[in-house]
Amino acid sequence: MARSLGLEETYIGRIDGSVPVGEREDVPRRSRIVVMTPDVCHAWLMSRSSLPVIRAFVQALTTIVMDEAHTLEGVFGSNFSFLIRRLIVARDLLLQDKDDAPPLGFIAATATIRNPGKHMNQLTGAEFSTVDHEADGAPQHERIIAHVACEPDEEIRVAKALHDCVLENGREGAFITFVDSRKGVERLAMASGAGSGTNELGDLFSDSDVLPYRAGYDAEDRQRIEQRLRSGNLRGVVSTSALELGIDIPHFRVGFNAGVPATRKAYRQRLGRVGRNGAGAFVMIAPANAFRTFGTSFREYHEMSVEPSYLYLNNRFMQFAHARCLTVELESLGVSTRALPGRVTWPPRFDDTYTAARPEGRRPQEFDAIAILGGDTPHYNYPLRNVGEVSYQIKTNRNGDSIGEVTQLQALRECYPGATYLHLARACKVNAWHTSSLDPFIRVKPMPRGGLTRPKIKTWINAGVTPGDVQEHHLRRSESGFLAECLMQITEKVEGYVDVNTGAFHPYQNLQQKNPNMRARFRNFRTTGVVLCIERDWFKGSSLKRPFVDRLREVFVREYSVSPRDVGSAGARISAQNPDGRGLPGSCVAVYDETYGSLRLTEQFYLKFEHVLARMSDGIAADLEEDDELGSFVARIREEVSAFTDEFVAGRSVEDLPTGYEQVFTPGSRVCHQQGQIATEVEVVWPTMMDGRLMYQIRIAQRPEQRPGLKWLPASSIEPSADADAWSLAWWNRETETYEKLPDGEDS
Repeated sequence: MARSLGLEETYIGRIDGSVPVGEREDVPRRSRIVVMTPDVCHAWLMSRSSLPVIRAFVQALTTIVMDEAHTLEGVFGSNFSFLIRRLIVARDLLLQDKDDAPPLGFIAATATIRNPGKHMNQLTGAEFSTVDHEADGAPQHERIIAHVACEPDEEIRVAKALHDCVLENGREGAFITFVDSRKGVERLAMASGAGSGTNELGDLFSDSDVLPYRAGYDAEDRQRIEQRLRSGNLRGVVSTSALELGIDIPHFRVGFNAGVPATRKAYRQRLGRVGRNGAGAFVMIAPANAFRTFGTSFREYHEMSVEPSYLYLNNRFMQFAHARCLTVELESLGVSTRALPGRVTWPPRFDDTYTAARPEGRRPQEFDAIAILGGDTPHYNYPLRNVGEVSYQIKTNRNGDSIGEVTQLQALRECYPGATYLHLARACKVNAWHTSSLDPFIRVKPMPRGGLTRPKIKTWINAGVTPGDVQEHHLRRSESGFLAECLMQITEKVEGYVDVNTGAFHPYQNLQQKNPNMRARFRNFRTTGVVLCIERDWFKGSSLKRPFVDRLREVFVREYSVSPRDVGSAGARISAQNPDGRGLPGSCVAVYDETYGSLRLTEQFYLKFEHVLARMSDGIAADLEEDDELGSFVARIREEVSAFTDEFVAGRSVEDLPTGYEQVFTPGSRVCHQQGQIATEVEVVWPTMMDGRLMYQIRIAQRPEQRPGLKWLPASSIEPSADADAWSLAWWNRETETYEKLPDGEDS
């Protein structure tokens, strides 16, 4: 870049994850312009605020340029918003004795964002002037845009056939294909010839005409793929959204998309990858009714404006993570006051969270897990791209180099014990999870191309509609049911895996008798979501509840620009109580936040529920191939929901609870032991009081290869699973340490 502008090469420097830590300090020392990823700015730059070279750089900072600003939304954008505010505070503190210091300027670039000025103001606190599309001076080239219809679940097969056609008949340029799953990327790349005939990475990168590209590869592997793309000698690449932006490859003549992108923003970005230097074509591979399902045609989808951008700055766990980072930064800058710096506009309640996050603050128990996860190095332990969710390195042995990384959410779906894990067009067998170490990792073994596997995951939801559970009075009800946004306990459990080729199911209950490493894995977390309850026989026993709620979720995430992987849905195994305290087996469906700590992504789902339901109904009506039974089911639900009215129900006060007793888990209860974000199923043996603390003796395996043994753990680390049939509570006398019925007159 510097050379093309006629500048000395040192004038512009770069710092990202591929630059060794020992070489990074030289970049801000010698360069006037520094290109840096937000992740490095957060984890590396801000954690070194005490170093003279970092102080000098921050003090001299005059302009921040944010490219691809439309990506600064959701979890990543919300974390970035806190990062920017912390950076502003650090700069202002370093310049507080200089009256002539220029204000910090911001420049943002994006082609796919609605209300850009408003969003950027929310993101940074600064006022922006907008340069809209009418002033766009970029060259325009003709593009053919087409929808190739396929049978449901046949997108990968059709994409492979189109790849073969382009590889055989294409004479110039390259193609890029987008697939919205990491496993799908690997499967399609392998089917298109990537890695065939070789197990060596060097041969893969030099010989293959088609390569996969996704998050989770190490930096060196990503660079080697990018170099082949830019050189023009790679015929095609199969990618997740990782190549959706920030890349300008003139060789792309054709683009394919397997399925419909999760958002219209993603569609616009992917469309923009092809035909940048000449005519091009972009092909959507999806079932014939793919767009009618969401109440639109393909042309309407193409012409519609992009979705709004959302930030979740009120999330208390996100606030706590950045409050911890801010505390460390202020200490590094020599600030002694305990007050929250008032140099920027902080989100509501951040001052309370900041006070709780300080070393001397009174920290609510709900922050214990995320505080432990942050430890003494919060900048590294709280990454920008998730909210305190544990990540696993993927290794062939404990001391080996990492070949990739997955979050816990991804691990349950890709790297469960016994899985065939696909990485850079090569197959690996997942042998074990190692969760007890300070550096949790998943051990894999390379294998010849083997059969694909699919996890069998069950989800349980435990939700309550009480004043303590309902969010911001978001409760509407009638005599036949209710709709509520409320707190939930979610348990996801991988019970085994299915061999895709044979269809055989391999339950861990059987596998672990021969190999203790083949154990069920859990993700247990608290979050918020929306519960719809209808106490009608036609709803309770209907087999349409699951397809209904899954379809409703799909419409919601597309309408409101929510990442599909951040929101889940369930139509069974939901334990809920209505506002009167009665259980509602079989009467509920739920849509909930998949992210730990409740970002309240589903708040809009509650507020716009009738609109989402109407969009779904329109899609069903427009689809001539749709089953009339689902349409009738939705019509009856709309009729029930129309009778719901706002209501708030008073709850029982703390004073009403019996004294000298508390509810504890009964012996034999299967519950979750939480270590940060890692959940392990344990069995309760007996409770006791130790030094004034409630403790449980539990049965647990210390290491994957060991049989379960006994151990004492504090009750604060034991949580119920959402499977209400796996555990029970009973009243326990703290003085006699016995289970008892309540004395006469006490309310149970």
